[in-house]
Amino acid sequence: MRLQLAPSTVFVLGVLGVLGVLGVFGPVPPARGDGTLAVRGVYYKERATRVMQPMLDAMFDAGTHGVATGHFLVDAITSASASSGAADAKPFTEKRYEAGLGYAHELGVFTLAGDAKYSTESDYVSRYLGARAQAELGQKNTVLGLGGGISLDTVSAAAAQGPSMPTLRCDAAHPVATSCPLDVYSLFASASQIVSRNAVLGVSVDVSTLRGLQSNPYRQAIVGESLVPERHPTERTREAFAASARYYIAPTGTTLIGAYRYYRDSWQVHAHTPEIRIVQEAGYDVDASVRYRYYTQDGAYFYHARYPPDDPAMTQYVSDDVKLSDFTGHTFEAKLGVLGEAFDLGGRWAGARFEGILEYVIQHNRFGNAVIAHVALTLPFDY
Repeated sequence: MRLQLAPSTVFVLGVLGVLGVLGVFGPVPPARGDGTLAVRGVYYKERATRVMQPMLDAMFDAGTHGVATGHFLVDAITSASASSGAADAKPFTEKRYEAGLGYAHELGVFTLAGDAKYSTESDYVSRYLGARAQAELGQKNTVLGLGGGISLDTVSAAAAQGPSMPTLRCDAAHPVATSCPLDVYSLFASASQIVSRNAVLGVSVDVSTLRGLQSNPYRQAIVGESLVPERHPTERTREAFAASARYYIAPTGTTLIGAYRYYRDSWQVHAHTPEIRIVQEAGYDVDASVRYRYYTQDGAYFYHARYPPDDPAMTQYVSDDVKLSDFTGHTFEAKLGVLGEAFDLGGRWAGARFEGILEYVIQHNRFGNAVIAHVALTLPFDY
């Protein structure tokens, strides 16, 4: 029997680990570097799905020119969706574990970095390697970035145990299989420019190619009067272009942030995402922000709520994935950040940051509206 930790257990262990490293339970050695440890928790709730996600993030100085990072998280998903493999749409719980490490090294105006992630759940395993380079030019007024990554994943239907476990159709050459590969290759580039004492502009481009099984092993689509297993194309190219602007109003301590993202892919999904954020300082110790985000997309070329029977041109690919339908959404967010000094905490706790985020998402699709709550505690330390 495999031991599984509940999210609350992981959270408590993470807090104890943080406090131990910070020396709350005993003296700490002489300082040799700086770092931060963050304990976070996210709660997501929509009509039929609930997600609890505790996280532990760490960042450490590694010598005079290096920074090492690491993270660990658990996704605990509870859903009543029949598409997930639960019989008769009964609630089920699925856990995903993810761990990652990264390292960045400064070489004058250049920074080279790499990272790796591994995640596993009952029916999905993902392995990721990435690298990036960054150049700070013109006395750091211009920052250019370039990077890429590869993810080698394995998809199965192991969450549906017993005789109901479906077989997978990886591609035309492998119509019957118990697991299938999904490989993702990605490239990204970014640039930011300080245009005045109080204004920064930024742009970015992300391109990725997916090859392999991209259907949900458990989901079925309506074809005529029957249900058939979902079938997606095995190749997909995604492109995203984004621009942002930030302006700081010094007399009021207010930062205005505007952003826009355009997405398109080879499945003919196109999406537009404008958003605006206002960040307000309330002294040195407290800041608050509000954000509004609008999202709209059109559906994939092969998506239909119901497919006609006996039409090969229409049923080569079928999908019941609401994320491939056309829909719109609105996100409203409020965020509060407080430093430990605001509570008259001294020493190492003075620089601790407490953060809370509350989001309400309006989704015009069958998922329904969602509530997201996020709390975090970030602690600086010397070692």
